[in-house]
Amino acid sequence: MVLPMAEIHVIEDRDVWNAFITALPIADLRQSYEWGEIRRRQGWTPLRLAAVDRGKGIAGLAVVTRWLPGLGVVAYAPRGPMLDPDDSHGWEALPSLASAVHEMSGAVFLRVSPGVPGERTDVVRRLARAGFVELHDFWPLWNTPRNVMRLSVTGTERELLAGMAAKRRQHIVSSAAKKGVTTEVTTELSALRELYTMLVVHAAHQGYPVRDWGHFEALHAAFAPSDSLCVVLGRVHGTLVSALLGLRFGNVAHTLYAATVESPPAAPVGDAIHWTWIRWAREVGCTDIDFGSSGTHVPPRPADTNFGIYRFKEELGARLLLNVGYHDCVFQPARYRLARLVERQALPRAWRGLSRLPAGVRAMLSWRAA
Repeated sequence: MVLPMAEIHVIEDRDVWNAFITALPIADLRQSYEWGEIRRRQGWTPLRLAAVDRGKGIAGLAVVTRWLPGLGVVAYAPRGPMLDPDDSHGWEALPSLASAVHEMSGAVFLRVSPGVPGERTDVVRRLARAGFVELHDFWPLWNTPRNVMRLSVTGTERELLAGMAAKRRQHIVSSAAKKGVTTEVTTELSALRELYTMLVVHAAHQGYPVRDWGHFEALHAAFAPSDSLCVVLGRVHGTLVSALLGLRFGNVAHTLYAATVESPPAAPVGDAIHWTWIRWAREVGCTDIDFGSSGTHVPPRPADTNFGIYRFKEELGARLLLNVGYHDCVFQPARYRLARLVERQALPRAWRGLSRLPAGVRAMLSWRAA
């Protein structure tokens, strides 16, 4: 039996789009309407496409596109497509979604990076049948990392604490209060500004770029009104020394930024703010927390630069997951080969050079290169 082709619709209304994708089995913050508007501010153009079969939504694709001098338009759907990975109907609509991206943007290629576990080889086969080529890149610098730390928060608080390393549990249950550590949850813009100040100081010491303040204001404007933004402040004897920014979309909470300035020795403020963040996520109905990338190889190596950050997240109970690899649907082969050459050779060198620039220049370029 030949199934009718799905209808492809462009959706421009925020509430309609978010309702459409959250009704699908998997939905991700980076496919949300708000995230696309954040990317618009950074120079990208969002395009949101819905595949509908006989009145039922079967797949969604939120794409951001950008014209690059000498290369043309590139298109990327972070954590897309949104569909039921076990239902063939959504996958059958993917070629039509990809064609619509090309027709509407003139893209050289479309890249997707589904938020499904890497062991799902059936997903790789379905992407191949839809015309996508698998990449063997571990992490292209301009794409969402595949190696993520996830924590299920569906258990009781006692169960969550039991899943942590003993020292983290002790810090949270007893040491924090004894050391004068207190935490506060807020959505105030002024608190976000304090976090930003900490990030700038830390970035100057460590040599990495930080987005401009306007990016953080945009996050606040997009997510705070719906109570989907959370800033956790951590103090030691009343002095602010740590802060965390997280967002919620659907039933998943996402840790975006965390920073700590010099704090008194043995004051476990980092443990305390993350426990408060976990409790907030549970209170607003989340089932999982995405702590972001492990920042390591897979499996992690003690020599990895961010191995300590990985261990901290692991000791909080988070598991390291490797999602399915990046896949490209190529529309213009000659330009695509040039784009891949630039991506694999020039982009890493440019990123390494960025860390050597003065802090003010790094901040400016991080906005432009997002």
